[in-house]
This record gives sequence, structure tokens and C-alpha cells, in this order.
Amino acid sequence: MKTLKKQNIFTVITKFLVIILPFYVIIKVFFEYKLWIPKFGFFIKEFLIILLIASLIYEYYKQKKIPKIELIDYLIIFYFAYWILITLINWLWIKSILYWWRYDFILFLIFLIYKHWYIFLKIRTKQLLTLFVYSASISLFLSIFVKFRIWEDILLLFGFTDYISDWTYNGSIPTYHWLENSWIRRFSGILESPNAMWFFLILYSSIFLFLQKKKQEFYVFFMMSFLFILLILTYSRSAILGIFVAIWILFLFNIKYIYKNFKKILIIWILWIFFLGWIFWLLFQDNIKNIVLRTSSTKWHFNRMNIWIKRFANKPFWSWLWEAGPAYRSTHSDLKPSKEVEEYYIPESWFIQQLIEGWVIYFLLFVSILWFIIKKLFKTSYVTFWLFIAILVMNLFLHVFEATYLSILLFIFIWLFYEHAG
Repeated sequence: MKTLKKQNIFTVITKFLVIILPFYVIIKVFFEYKLWIPKFGFFIKEFLIILLIASLIYEYYKQKKIPKIELIDYLIIFYFAYWILITLINWLWIKSILYWWRYDFILFLIFLIYKHWYIFLKIRTKQLLTLFVYSASISLFLSIFVKFRIWEDILLLFGFTDYISDWTYNGSIPTYHWLENSWIRRFSGILESPNAMWFFLILYSSIFLFLQKKKQEFYVFFMMSFLFILLILTYSRSAILGIFVAIWILFLFNIKYIYKNFKKILIIWILWIFFLGWIFWLLFQDNIKNIVLRTSSTKWHFNRMNIWIKRFANKPFWSWLWEAGPAYRSTHSDLKPSKEVEEYYIPESWFIQQLIEGWVIYFLLFVSILWFIIKKLFKTSYVTFWLFIAILVMNLFLHVFEATYLSILLFIFIWLFYEHAG
């Protein structure tokens, strides 16, 4: 058993990230738009990651160890190398490179850091996960309090904007998002959007469930039911789809095990979902078309898909890295924000974004890395496997990886789950 008496800088930073990132959005907005300290969010995330890398190199040098390179490492290295090749071919400036590092590569970079640094970590996995659950519980409580007790207008005092339901270039974050053609305020709490809240809730619920030794206890069922209701209140169709696709895949490959060990809880969950569906129908039957179909939103997604198919056909080998995805907002200050600009640069789907940025090679490397992780998680932790599949399904339709503070937590925990279970 590893000694936990001495703390090193990597352990301290890891604990800090796990505790502070659930509050990242409200802290960032307050310091940048209320106290007018620009780029404060950089020091909460990116600067600390740089310190993590430096600490990792130092520890390997001090221990005179050489990292063990495996297939997943080579895939990620090739993924990085291919990106560098594209940047050189397209003569991209440092700003574009840095923003693409922030969005595209920070996910796998975090995975690599913890994969090779886990042997030096001076805190047990369960303790680190418990720290997150405590911190995330406080963040969730504040979000619920803001949403259901004092309303979202209180967030204006922290630097949020009253420009409802939309993001503005170089602007702050809306206090809430409407459901189109409806009076319904979607649940986003102290985060930047309902989709980010869904990401947070699915991460939180998975880690909470992972830590429970007796997953069939009543309090576990109650807590998961409560979190499921909050997930529904984000009114994210792709999120709900992600949850049920992940459950179906898990059930399909483990039908005997699940039926044998969780038959009662499975029946209860099915009945509970039907009951919630019935309640939902009674409450919103007059507005169900706007909630589910959302004509303008659906049309928006199809328009973008059509645009991106044409873009891929026009440049089938690769496009510039700054021609796709969320980083364009930081690298195209010369473009006036508009619906047409958003449609052209934001595909919504993270997978299509990868395909446009680097064509088939880049896309296949990305998918191969994900496939390696999926196989490992399936062998070690069904809970984490379900979590990862649900998030990937959502990224087929949205770019939720853009919430890098949550993606960092996800890829930290992915490796810790694997080591803990293995």
C-alpha cells in the first residue's frame, strides 16, 4: 500500500482541481466580468495543467524512471503529431495553436498525465472521488437553490448577463436558457448552459454510484431518482438519448448478470420511469410538441449538418484547424457574430468537427483512442462505461467537450476508475 504521509505538488494540484472545478464557471465569470480580471479562468485550469506536466517530468527524473509506452500512448502521440503537421502546413499562428490545444487536446493530455503519474499519486482513489462528491454536492445545492428558490436573476450580481438563452462573442454567460416557444426555464444553475449541467449531473451521479458498495440500498435509489429528475429538467434531448443508449448497450452485453443481480431494482426503475413519464405528460401535454420536437432547434441542427457535409466534400483531405469548432470564436475576432457564421464554424457534433479539422486520419485516430478507453472501461467498471458512452452519444449531436473544466474531471476520473477497479 502506498504511503500517504507526504504530499507532493501533483497531489495538491489534483485535489485542488477536483474541489474547485465544480465551481469553475461562477468563479471565472465573477473575476472576469465583475472584477474585470481578464483570463482568470486560465489560472484555474490551463496554468495548473502546465504545473502538472512539470511536476510529472520532475518526478520521473527524480525517481530515474522511464514511462511505459503502450498502444494508447502511441495513438495519442500520433494524434498530436498529425495536428502539428496540419498546423505547419497551414502556417497557423500561435494563438490558433494554443486554443486548439485548449479544446481538442486537453482531454487526452489529461488522460496521459494521470496514466503515467498515477504511481506517484499520494491520495487513494476513493478519497479523491469522495472529495469531488462533497464539492460537487455543494455546487449542485447552490444550483438548485438558485433555480428553485431565489431564481437565476441573483446571478447578475456575480457577472452573468441577462442576454437570455444565447452566447455573445466576448460576452458573459446567460443567467438561464429558455425552452423555445415556451415559458420553461431549463436547469443550468451556476453553470453556463443546460447541456453543461447535464454533463455535470451525469458525472456526479456516476461517481456517487461508483462509491456505493451496496448499490441496491434505498437511499441510493432515492438519490439516483432525484438526479434523474434534475437531468430531465435540463430538457436536453441528446442527453436523454445518451442515457438510454448507454443503458441499452450495457444491458445488451450484460443481460444475464444484470438480471441475476439487479432484477428487483431493474423492475423498480422501469416502473419509476413510466411513472415519471406519466407525470411529465400530465404536466406538459399542452406543450409537449415544443418540448420534444422544437421545430427551430431541429431545423438548426439539420442546416448545420448540411453545411458540414458540403464543407467536407469541398475539402476532403483536411481543413484548417481554425475552421471548425469552438476555438474559432477566439481566433476569428475579425468575424462579426451572426447566425450564418455560427452555422459555418460550429457543427455541434464533436465527431464531425474532428472529421473536418483533419479528415479521415485525424478522425480515425480520435475514434481509435476512444475505442481503447471504452474497451478498458467495459472490463473494469460498468458504471464508468455507462458514463463514458452516454457522454460520447451526446457529443454526436453537441460539442459538450467544450466545457473543458468538466472534460478535465472526466478524463482524470477515467484513469482513476480503471486503476481502482484493476
